[in-house]
Amino acid sequence: MQVSGRKSEHIAHEERSFSRRKRATGVPRDDETVIRSLGTDIELGWEEAMLYLKILREGGIPKAEKNRSTEVLLSRGMILLSGDGSRFIALHPRLGVANYFRTYQERVTRELRERRMRVDKLILELIPVYEAATKKKLAEQGEK
Repeated sequence: MQVSGRKSEHIAHEERSFSRRKRATGVPRDDETVIRSLGTDIELGWEEAMLYLKILREGGIPKAEKNRSTEVLLSRGMILLSGDGSRFIALHPRLGVANYFRTYQERVTRELRERRMRVDKLILELIPVYEAATKKKLAEQGEK
């Protein structure tokens, strides 16, 4: 994908600006705020968000610490098993969080499609009720 000169300059400026802010403040926000954002923005559970942050900070956790939260993070593409199979390691946040958001988006889209199908079915069930009432009302008006 080719980016126009003006747009690529703007992107580069934003990246430099973010890097300066990050260096100036260290971590952009406190753990609680980041964990809350992971919960509200991508609906990651509190335990999973805590574990993901821990794995990011520590560079991984032993495979022996596997639990339901590691299963969630694995299934969402945020962590993976190291090459030697001894540790769970985090993907780069740009990829890991994007993977999680993608799976979240797919799940929500699927749920909306299923709900739309149920709504369409309900509409089809209600149409004859409406038409029968309308027909009855017209018949009553015709008798007057």
